[in-house]
Amino acid sequence: MKSKLNKLASLAAGAMTLMLTACGTSQTAYAPYVPQQVSYGNTQYMDSYGQPGVSGYNNTLGSINPNPYIDSAVNSNLPTGTVMGKVVDSLTKAGIGGVQVEIVGVRPARTAVTDATGNFTLSSIPQGRQVLSVRRNDYTNVNGNNQIIAEVKAGTTITLQQTIEMVPFRASSVNGFIRAFNNFTQPRGISMAPGSGNLYVVDVVGAGGVITYDHGEVKQLNGEGGIINSFGARITSLDFLRLLRRPNGVAVDAGGNVFVADTGHSLIRRYGPAGQWLTNIENNMNEVYDVAVLSTGDVVVSDPGNGTLMLFDSSLNIRVANLMRMPATGLRGIATSNNDDIFVVNAAAPAGQVISKFDRYGNRLPLSFGRIGGVQPASFSNPTDIAIDNRNGDIYVVDSGNNRIQRFDSMGNYLSEFGSFGTGNGQFNAPWGIAIDNEGFVYVTDTKNQRVQKFAPGRLMTQTGGAVN
Repeated sequence: MKSKLNKLASLAAGAMTLMLTACGTSQTAYAPYVPQQVSYGNTQYMDSYGQPGVSGYNNTLGSINPNPYIDSAVNSNLPTGTVMGKVVDSLTKAGIGGVQVEIVGVRPARTAVTDATGNFTLSSIPQGRQVLSVRRNDYTNVNGNNQIIAEVKAGTTITLQQTIEMVPFRASSVNGFIRAFNNFTQPRGISMAPGSGNLYVVDVVGAGGVITYDHGEVKQLNGEGGIINSFGARITSLDFLRLLRRPNGVAVDAGGNVFVADTGHSLIRRYGPAGQWLTNIENNMNEVYDVAVLSTGDVVVSDPGNGTLMLFDSSLNIRVANLMRMPATGLRGIATSNNDDIFVVNAAAPAGQVISKFDRYGNRLPLSFGRIGGVQPASFSNPTDIAIDNRNGDIYVVDSGNNRIQRFDSMGNYLSEFGSFGTGNGQFNAPWGIAIDNEGFVYVTDTKNQRVQKFAPGRLMTQTGGAVN
């Protein structure tokens, strides 16, 4: 019996040796996977048995798949091209230096760093559709940046048609502070000119006295705060005969004509695009506060002294004597939307009616909200002005007594707020007027701090057209 067992063991050992020898090694039972043929026309790899293998280069996703069987050196053998582009600040549109740009998934890595102007060049990029990523520590990506596509062609250089935008962390929060414009005395009303992007700010430059009597002027600024023109207080011109006294609101029509609520003289002054006085609007007004212009040329005036919200036609004839129907002595700022809806602030309204809305014909619309007193959302202390973000219908209200700006959606639902009392960036001391440009940037006159502050949009619009709140 023992001899039979020894014989069986010997036979088993011999069979195992034959099996290992047939596999070509005594160390492993499997041969390594070695690709033998690469066809660049269809990016298809053939395995050692002549069958289609797993492609390491994905022409749809533009990245190298994590394939353990394909040596990373294969990537360097693919036909390559060059990609050029530019990375900019989404707020200032200026180029950003020091941004790392990388082709997603390619190995060895293909990276570049933008120069001081935001430009970059990526060399030796495998042909086909590639995805780019961008990164810098003090910036964050907008949502569209996960779809930065480059169609690379072998032996050629392509330039991305669209700049890549990044959002600075200082403005990645809702309505983050951007910068302050100085050189003001007591800035009050502010308006954005349709189309041009220029700002018009009413500034009370004289204070007290027989000659100065709180006279004001209108300053025309570009979007970065540079003063282009000023008028309404030129001592060397006929302005001297009709100085603005304690002016508040300002509006600009499609033709560039400027309307100013001359509160101290209880009338509206109209100036031409160059700042030349044209005419006055008078209708037994008493302490007019604000003025707004519809796309039709019709003019809306808030007159708290008489408690009226008046609507004039484009010929400046009275059309509706009082949209409020009843006297409202708390009338303050007015705003209009792209479809000519009219929004008004009433600082003496009953609870739920501080903000109200009318159509272009003066008919009251259902929207109304807000109450006077307190610091809770939708509570106000001396609300002074209102503006509409025409990209999404958001409503911004200057809550002057609480030194903040409150933001609501188009239905009057509270969204957010920004600002507090102080002199620092993003803080206020008696904010007065507000305006919003076509890109959603917000401009606020910070009266007692003698400046205008610029803030980021409430909803950042991505490169693909979506909105991020």
